[in-house]
Parts: sequence; C-alpha cells; structure tokens
Amino acid sequence: MPQLPKPKLRPATVRSALGHPPPPPARKPLLATRIAPRESDNGISPQEMTARRRKFLITAGGLYGAFLVGAYYWISYGVAQGGPYEEAKPRDTTQTYDGLAKQYDRIIGRDELFMGLSFWRKDVAKQATGDVLEVSCGTGRNVSYLNISSIKSITFVDASEQMVEQTKEKFQDNYPKYQHAQFLATKAEDLPLDKKYDTILQTFGLCSHEDPIYVLMYLQDLLKPGGKIVLLEHGRGTWDFVNRILDKSAASRAEVFGCRWNLDIGDIVRKSGLVIDKESRSHFGTTWTIIAHRAGDVIRPEPKKRFFIW
Repeated sequence: MPQLPKPKLRPATVRSALGHPPPPPARKPLLATRIAPRESDNGISPQEMTARRRKFLITAGGLYGAFLVGAYYWISYGVAQGGPYEEAKPRDTTQTYDGLAKQYDRIIGRDELFMGLSFWRKDVAKQATGDVLEVSCGTGRNVSYLNISSIKSITFVDASEQMVEQTKEKFQDNYPKYQHAQFLATKAEDLPLDKKYDTILQTFGLCSHEDPIYVLMYLQDLLKPGGKIVLLEHGRGTWDFVNRILDKSAASRAEVFGCRWNLDIGDIVRKSGLVIDKESRSHFGTTWTIIAHRAGDVIRPEPKKRFFIW
C-alpha cells in the first residue's frame, strides 16, 4: 500500500492541540516620524513663543523683586515715621552683637530671604581662594557657600565673641575634616600684621565699624601682593526716595542692629585708597558688590566668567 505523505502542521495548530493559546500576531515596527514644528495660528514659531515666555518670566520676576525690595524699605521707614531725622552715629557695636548672636540668624535670615540675598552671598563666597580672612564674620552666614577645596587656610574674625562661636559651630558642622581654620574674637583693626592673605572677605560689615575707612586702610596691609578685598555691603542707593527712607530709619536701625545702613559704600572704598576692579549694585542700588585691590599692585586679569550679580 503506498505510503501517504504526512500532513504539515502549522505551529499554531500544534499549540492549539496541546491546549496552549496561540501567540499574538507580530506587529510591524512603527516608523519614527519626525513632525516638523508648526506655526501657531498667529504665525509665531514655537521657538519664538519660548523666547517670549522667557522674557516675560524675567520681566515679571524683576518687577516682583522690585516690589518686594520697595515694600521692605517702606516697612522699615515705618519704624521711624513721624520722628525727626537723626543721624546714626558711629559707636562700638560689640555688646549689641553679643546680645543678638543667638537670635541673629532668625531675624536677619527673614530679611535676607525676603530680598534673595543668598544668591549674592553665594557669588562673593566663590571669590575666596588661597589664604582667606573673613572680617565681621558674624554668625557664619557665608560658611555653607565656601568652595573649601580652593581655600588653603581661613581665618574668621569678629569683635563679638558670641558671634564667632556661632561661626565656629557652623564651620565644623559643614567641614568636619578641615584642619586650617582659625576663629578670632577681635576687631579687624587689631589683627597682627605678621600674616598676609590672598583674599579678604567682608559681607555687610562696613556699616558696623566705627571708622570703616580706617578699617579698609588697615586691611590693605594684611593683603599679599596681588591680593584682593571682596565686599558685599548695603548702603545708599541710586534712588532719592529710597535714600530718604534709609536716612529716616538709620538711627533706629543702628540702635537695634548696630548697623548704619545709609553709608555711601563707594565713597568709603575710594577714600580708603583701594582700586576697584569690579562694582555691581542691586536692590535700587543699595546692595553693593565690590572687588578691589591695593593701589600699586599688579593684578592679573581674571578669566571671564558669568556671575549672577556681575
């Protein structure tokens, strides 16, 4: 009897006979299609819309910041509203800051948050390199912004012993393994002249010195050749109405915080003999950022960088 050929069974038939469900049908790979950017109904491309949104956000942010700063100074004006103008006289503020040390961060932190000053502190702290001296270190509000890898040694100085203790605690918490830090409770003008520094940093400190011009003149003698002094200060602004507010409330603020916030920072720096390399002003001109060097020093040009405040 002739042998019949065996029937060919498809895999799906075999799987069905064995009780297994057939596999799902293979899908064809989808071709990646590139959709060309379309213009909106008014003829503006997506790139142009993105650029416009960015400009709008920057403008709105600037206006909002100006409103906050104006409101801050106007509220400060209310502290002395109605009273006669009284000049804030220079005085030794050591006891004032000893008394404020424990609550200083809570009070000043609120003001700095209101004005966004952490961005300014962060940028000036980047300038601290080599052997560093921070004058009027306060409670160490710049400590967390330091680039410690570029700092060979650092000395913190403040006339208030209570403030220096706060700085020391913060520094040790942030950099527990760093071994080249020193903390001195003394006035800047009483520092010995035997040690020299590459960078001298001071933030919101000139307003608290009895003679800020003399302090800057003294600090120049502590600089190494080619060293720099970096300042972040508040003082007189570029708007008359702001300066009137500062003048009106200067005496009362100095009484509470030991700070004469209506000083002309640029005039003080120039009278000290320092040569200004960079100067920037913000918050209606009341926030001053200055990098300066001693007259006669040869300064190498710094590489061009983009800073938040420059």
